[in-house]
Amino acid sequence: MRNVLQKHHRLLFYVGWVLISIVQAASTELFDDEAYYWVYSRFMDWGYFDHPPMVAALIKAGYAIFQNELGVRIFILLLNTATIFFVHQLTCKKDDRLFYAVTLSIAVAQIGGILAVPDIPLLFFVVLYFWLYQRFLQKTNITNSLLLGMGMACLLYSKYHGVLVIGLVLLSNLKLLTNKYTYLAGAICLVLFAPHLYWQYIHNFPSVQYHLFERNASSYKFAFTTEYIFGQIGFAGPVIGWLLLWAAFLYRPLSAVERAMKYSLVGIYLAFLISTYKGRVEANWTVAAFIPLIVLSHRYLVQHYQWQKWIYRSIPVSLLFVLAIRLYLMAWFPPVSWIKRTEFHGNRKWTTEMHRRAGNLPVVFIDTYQRASKYWFYTGIPAFSLNSAHYRRNNFNMWPIEDSLIGKTVYMDVPDNNAYFKQVAKPHDWPFPNDGIQNGYYSFSRVLFTKIKCAELKPHSLQIHTNITIPEHYLPLFQQPAYSETPIWLVLYVDGDVHAFIKTGTLVKQLRGSQLTLPVTIPDHIAKGEYTARLCIGTVIPGFPTINSTEFELNMQ
Repeated sequence: MRNVLQKHHRLLFYVGWVLISIVQAASTELFDDEAYYWVYSRFMDWGYFDHPPMVAALIKAGYAIFQNELGVRIFILLLNTATIFFVHQLTCKKDDRLFYAVTLSIAVAQIGGILAVPDIPLLFFVVLYFWLYQRFLQKTNITNSLLLGMGMACLLYSKYHGVLVIGLVLLSNLKLLTNKYTYLAGAICLVLFAPHLYWQYIHNFPSVQYHLFERNASSYKFAFTTEYIFGQIGFAGPVIGWLLLWAAFLYRPLSAVERAMKYSLVGIYLAFLISTYKGRVEANWTVAAFIPLIVLSHRYLVQHYQWQKWIYRSIPVSLLFVLAIRLYLMAWFPPVSWIKRTEFHGNRKWTTEMHRRAGNLPVVFIDTYQRASKYWFYTGIPAFSLNSAHYRRNNFNMWPIEDSLIGKTVYMDVPDNNAYFKQVAKPHDWPFPNDGIQNGYYSFSRVLFTKIKCAELKPHSLQIHTNITIPEHYLPLFQQPAYSETPIWLVLYVDGDVHAFIKTGTLVKQLRGSQLTLPVTIPDHIAKGEYTARLCIGTVIPGFPTINSTEFELNMQ
């Protein structure tokens, strides 16, 4: 047995990794965003509101094989395994035991490796990019330039964070700018990525607007920075992450590839540290740093043998932690009273119950793309998320789901015990529909106002100039009596919360052409000052107009 382990340890490690991942993937209900990305795959396109299309393509391929959670995740978990394999190729193979220990110390690599989210293809193409970059440096020719360009394109198609990795690698070796093959690789990347850039252009760059501007906090909080620092230590490894980070940062690069990894490691962590001054940074946003983290920490520990004992001693604790999380995520795991279970348990139960109440009626969810996506996945019946002024835009504003619902009877997902929801609805006298049934539904979330400019004519009077994008089949609807009097609202925000709804005096029947000027009278009770604002269009639900523009700044004098 010992001889078998010594001879075939690599095969056993990777086969074991895959098998455990398959069991986990098949036994765990979808997380919120996984269901949302599954809906992505129902509408294959060159881009989406939140992300590039790589995750959708992987889900589409897997779901064609298995119409369940495993199908959603199968190619994701295979890419995760391939990522570990390529990382292994970039480390010192003479110490496989240490490599296994370092890898198993990072809980997220094991547990998160099954999740159908953009981070997993991003990680794979980051390590592939470093591997191709190494080949490119060893032999700079047309073939390796083409491969490097293709790798960069796939990296960008996975997640926008890829541009940070590419930029940092270039910064680590400025001599690349004098090499014609570098420009060839860049040109290949640009050509392959052009369809996504064109998609962004024709849709008014929604991803750029959302990620760079709309996600900013209204003011800086010191907690943003402290949460980020401590979160990254835990994210790197719940037990020994501090040592891996310390080792990776101390390692002195000996080659151009190692220098590229060191630049990427430092640059990614520093870039998102700076981002905490704009708002809260999610722990997984730095996931691209995991590749240089594993490689560089491994190489440092190979050179400093005395620190390896800390890794080996921590493995049992790390594996027990991972095992506990794995078991808890299983759909069959019994409830734990002191843990709130919502995202990955009970989805089949609540969607089945809602389907029983709704029957064959289409279901409209309010301000939750997550529940809409999960209902669609677990019942097979398309659902829609009405994204009101109290929420944010997402891809439900772009998909042609709303179109088929206008004028129809729908089932509204009205949370029974959501105090905030009832508080928001109460001032607008919206009577919750009996049994969730809403007749004559309408909303026009696919109308988009862009290039907004505001001019103050006199105190409490504005003119808002905007371009309009309207689906052509909406225009006849705007002239029908049932919808023609629907108002356009100017919604003001303070610290991210709705401050006031102001009627612009313009109705949807006046929407035509590609440009519009909206006269707005500001009520006297609106105080002077700076506001964030949006243009919104009313819906069948009073007080819940849809978001029809990006955020813009408004200064009341």
